[in-house]
Amino acid sequence: MSDENQQKAVFVDEATQKHLNQPLQMESSMDDESRQFLEMIISLVNDGKIDLYKPSTLINSSHYDTLDEQKKGGADMEAMNMLSAIRDIKGLHDAGYMDSYQMKNLVERLKESKERLEENGGDLFII
Repeated sequence: MSDENQQKAVFVDEATQKHLNQPLQMESSMDDESRQFLEMIISLVNDGKIDLYKPSTLINSSHYDTLDEQKKGGADMEAMNMLSAIRDIKGLHDAGYMDSYQMKNLVERLKESKERLEENGGDLFII
């Protein structure tokens, strides 16, 4: 059997494929601190304070403006990475997957990254 025929044989039907593509739901929800962080992020995006395609909207400009060029470059790079995670979070939120393992992982990873970066660089981000 050729590779193409094997791939077609695995596909059962549209409903099965849709079920397989859904994120797994957690039995227990994320902790209160992570939930509040998630709600803050979604609120900032919905209010237009964070533009999902403009990393500069994530930057706390009053602190950023005091940095030297090398630290500004690092902050810019981190803002792009964090904004990518925020787009993923927003996508899961809008699709109704608030209590999925993926959401919990993304929120906790973003929160930890922000805390680590701000521990070394000060209040760099508006989240």
